[in-house]
Amino acid sequence: MELKRRFPSIWISILTLTIFLTGCISGEKEAQDKQIELHKQTNASTNNENDKKETGQEKAVSGVSIKIEKALMLEHPDQKGKQVLQVQLKATNKTAAERHVDAFEMSVYNHDNKKLKIYPGDNLGAKLAPGKSVKGYGYYVLEGKGPFRVEYENTDTKEKQDWTIEKWTDMTAKASEKK
Repeated sequence: MELKRRFPSIWISILTLTIFLTGCISGEKEAQDKQIELHKQTNASTNNENDKKETGQEKAVSGVSIKIEKALMLEHPDQKGKQVLQVQLKATNKTAAERHVDAFEMSVYNHDNKKLKIYPGDNLGAKLAPGKSVKGYGYYVLEGKGPFRVEYENTDTKEKQDWTIEKWTDMTAKASEKK
């Protein structure tokens, strides 16, 4: 008799748990879709040579050679009308010891020297064995205008290097409308 009384409450608990888990899974799917959209924008081609980057200078920070290969302006996946600056990096460990490289050790400042907020995308973070290289990205929510100053500071050694991004490729919908 007592089992019959508990049977409906067990089913209600199972139903509630199922609904909760379905909501969690759909939230993960939305986050994955945003990352895919950022990468689609990155991989789109552009023929406007005036928008090409003027980066590429390689600098060493605590034995890690860092090169900004390219900078792209992408649509912000969450906020219509806003953009995200994608900084494409290559880092090579030039030491005999393991080193870390992390986009969170990098700060980007606009023309007015205001620090841009990091966008929680697929930001670079890696351990580098001696002689090994890695390529990755740093994402920053654009505010204001460029040129942009990039500062990388190794949090352990406090060693810093600066780059200036004067030109970037505009991959936003506005750029494709101009063509």
